[in-house]
Amino acid sequence: MIQYTLSQKYPQDSFLQVEVLVKPSQANFEMKLPDWRPGRYQLGNFSKYLRNFRATNPKKERLDYKKTNKNTWQIHCKDEYCVIQYEIFTSTIDGGSTYVDEEHWYLNFINCLLYQPDAMLLNHKVQLEIPEDWTVACGLKKEGRNLFASSFYELVDSPVLSSSDLQHLQYKVQEIDFHLWFRGKADLRKREQIIEDFKKFTTFQMDTMGEFENQDYHFLFQIPDEKAYHGVEHLNSTCIVLGPAKEFNTASFYDNFLGISSHELFHYWNIIRIRPKELYPYDFEKENYFSTGYVAEGVTTYYGDLFLIRSGVKNLEWYLNELNILFKRHFENYGRFNSSLADSSWDLWLDGYEAGIPDRKVSIYVKGALIALILDLKIILETEGEKSLDNVMRKLWDNYYRQDKGFSPEDYLSTAEAVIGHDLTAYSKQFINGCHPIEEELSLLLGQFGFELHLKENEDSFAKHLGLKTNEGKVIGLAPDSPAEKQFRIGDQLISCENHRFNEIDTGNFVNSDKPTYSFHIFRNDVQKEIKLHSGKRLFYSRFTIKEKKSADNKENQMKKKWLNL
Repeated sequence: MIQYTLSQKYPQDSFLQVEVLVKPSQANFEMKLPDWRPGRYQLGNFSKYLRNFRATNPKKERLDYKKTNKNTWQIHCKDEYCVIQYEIFTSTIDGGSTYVDEEHWYLNFINCLLYQPDAMLLNHKVQLEIPEDWTVACGLKKEGRNLFASSFYELVDSPVLSSSDLQHLQYKVQEIDFHLWFRGKADLRKREQIIEDFKKFTTFQMDTMGEFENQDYHFLFQIPDEKAYHGVEHLNSTCIVLGPAKEFNTASFYDNFLGISSHELFHYWNIIRIRPKELYPYDFEKENYFSTGYVAEGVTTYYGDLFLIRSGVKNLEWYLNELNILFKRHFENYGRFNSSLADSSWDLWLDGYEAGIPDRKVSIYVKGALIALILDLKIILETEGEKSLDNVMRKLWDNYYRQDKGFSPEDYLSTAEAVIGHDLTAYSKQFINGCHPIEEELSLLLGQFGFELHLKENEDSFAKHLGLKTNEGKVIGLAPDSPAEKQFRIGDQLISCENHRFNEIDTGNFVNSDKPTYSFHIFRNDVQKEIKLHSGKRLFYSRFTIKEKKSADNKENQMKKKWLNL
């Protein structure tokens, strides 16, 4: 067993004190700190937060060691065991961080605990030196202030939220206990509605997937005063940071609260257990490149909202609005013509969580959700409503997770083909590995479910007529082959247009198709310039929106019910 003791030197200290008791496997052995965390496919370089590393033998004599790379320490020890001590700096709170102060501990062990590479499957124990009146919320086995894991993998997939002022809600589905823990100023006056809504979507998810392995599940919520939106999935829990707290009981906050919680719960099956082969098992030392982010995050994004309408938590108007948000994000991103979903997934490790250069990539969350929608509708239609994407996910569970292996892109496609009953090469070539537009396929499919796609012009007249996207007077986007692309560059600061100060212009109506030329004054590289743009008839940054048909036939209504459970 590897044992850890966690403490603070002073209650308000930003540093977490860590002590590790290990039995060396040989005289020269290695200890490593993970370099990234599951759920965030980006190197974290967590070792940059570690200081004051030291190693001693049972006699407290200092041992020789050397650092062999950025996250590896080689220690020389001939004794039965050695003690390693170090400090981890904690300063931010997000879904995957570690943070300690005098009021609470928020621990994601993946970024603060060293591991012994040849002992990862041993039992691990963590002792928390915290005040007696603090509650410990965690999915691990607990005995007092001690936590126990059957492996390092289980340990680092089981975060902790601990404080004296945690709020707690609880419900039960199929004899499984679900816990909602809140840290922050969460106003739980609607606790009965929260429990009812969570119970509904949880029940529907469990009925859909058919199997839940744990006896409990923990939603760990941080509700800060500032705006925040971030969630991370774990083995039998999720960490969610959502703010600001003052908006907790507003309709928009509550929708986000339900949406992110439904999304993260479905990760219990998809990505935590149904996992790409490249992540089976995790390698914490380097990038784990994989091209199936459209399954890991795209399918989960699709289902996160879908389960809310299917379970009766939300209505059709809400769901169509959520789809229109996805459509806006997808169709206003010209990166959809430049990078496939598979390539964008591979490049998660490069810049997947950053805006990146203009129009380079697509979102595995957004486009991934939309092609999951396409596949679901195709399966429902072609099986007369007898099957759906649900069947694909259940087969992945049975044929891959239950067989203790990960899936490949070919495995995902062949599983879908087995469900739908025919070849899906064209679907894969166009929408996964290619940049084929999705609107024609979406329109054709949605029409058979009682819905229509409509082209919607951009509300900003500069974006619509000139292809010029701005934010607070700064150029942030240039549509390909637009008048703006011919004259502007990203980062230009707009001073005026047609002698009107830009910060005083109503951008919704200023530019129109009747006026052919517009004069701008800008700053570029601290030099003032005048630019003249010649507009044309072509429109830019348009998108599609979904609406119900005014009169759907019986067949379409039947298919709508099969899809949305309405």
